[in-house]
Amino acid sequence: MKNHVLKIGLLGCGPISQFAHLPAFDRARGVQLTALCDAAEDLLEAVGRRTGIDNLFTNHKEFLAHADMDAVLIAVSDPFHMPLVRDSLEAGKHVLVEKPLGTNSKECAEAVELVNRTGLKLQVGSMKRHDPGIDFAHQFIKERVGEILSVSGWYCDTLFRPAMQQALLPTPLTSAKSLKSPNDPRADKQHYSLVTHGAHLFDILRYLGGEISAVTVKVANVFDQYSWHGLMEFGGGGLGHFELTIKQNCDWSEGYNVQGSGGGVEVRTFLPFYNRPSEVRAFDASTEQWYTPLGAYSNPYKRQLEAFARSVLNDEPTNPDVRDGLAAVRLLEAVEESTIQDKKVEIAFDQG
Repeated sequence: MKNHVLKIGLLGCGPISQFAHLPAFDRARGVQLTALCDAAEDLLEAVGRRTGIDNLFTNHKEFLAHADMDAVLIAVSDPFHMPLVRDSLEAGKHVLVEKPLGTNSKECAEAVELVNRTGLKLQVGSMKRHDPGIDFAHQFIKERVGEILSVSGWYCDTLFRPAMQQALLPTPLTSAKSLKSPNDPRADKQHYSLVTHGAHLFDILRYLGGEISAVTVKVANVFDQYSWHGLMEFGGGGLGHFELTIKQNCDWSEGYNVQGSGGGVEVRTFLPFYNRPSEVRAFDASTEQWYTPLGAYSNPYKRQLEAFARSVLNDEPTNPDVRDGLAAVRLLEAVEESTIQDKKVEIAFDQG
C-alpha cells in the first residue's frame, strides 16, 4: 500500500469497543478510524458524536461496500464473528477480529481457506500477545530457553471485576435495539466462561510454550463458579498444567512459567485495563544471570492496532494469525471434550 496510515472501520459499538478499541484508536500510530457500523441506530449515533465520526452505517453490507476504509475491526458477539469475517474478506477488506475467531473449529478452518484464497490479512484480537512483557518473554524463550521441559499457566478472574472496571472505565453507552444472537452465548455459563477467558489463557500458553498435542482436564463447579485444571502435553515432548478459574473471591491473578534446557521465564500479568505490562523474570543458564525488563506503561489494545497496521502496510505476518485463531478454538474444544468425556483428548495441529 502506498499510504502510511491504515484506514479502519469499526463494526460493533458495544462495551468492548468503548472500553478498549476506541481509546486505542485515539493513541495508536499508523491507523485512522474512518467509519462506524452498528445495528442499533441510537447507539451508533451516540458513539459517533463521542468520537467525531459521521460516516455511520446500520447495515454491515452497506458499510463494507461504501465506507472509506481498507480494513475492518470486528467487535461483536462471538456468534457473529465468522459471518462478518466471511463478508469482510469477500468484500476485499483486511480483518482484525475479536477473540475467539469463531464458535467452532469447522468455521475457523473456513477462515483459513478464505485468507489463503483472498490473500488478505486477518489478525485475531488476542491483545495479550502485544503486552510488552509477554512479547519479551516470547522472544527470550525463542532465543535462549532451548528445549521446553515444563510449562504452567493460570488465569483467575475476580468476582470484584465489576467494581474494578467501574473505578477504571467510563459508563458504557447502551441500546435496547442492539442486535442479539438467537443463540445467546451467555446462556450456557460454563461454556461461555471457558471460551471468553480460556481464549486468552490457551493462546498465551501456545505462544510461550509451543503447540499443545493433548489435554486431560477436570472442572469444578462450586458456589456457581467454575475452575478448570488440566495436564497439557506439548508437541516438543514437554509437559504442563493450567488453571482457569472464573471467578475467584479475591484479586485478579494471571501468570506463566516456562522452563527449558537453557533457562526459564516467570511471568505475572495484570488486569488489561490497568495498561500495565506483565512483570517478567527470565533466567539464562549460559550466563547464570536473571533479566528483568522494565516495560513502560502501555496499552495492549493500542499496540495490537499498530501491529495490525504494520502487517497490512508493510506486508508483514499478523500476530496472532488466522491459524493461531483456529488452533486456539481447537484447544478450547479439546478442553471441553476432556471434561465431558473424562479422558485425555488429542489435538490436531499444523506442524508446518
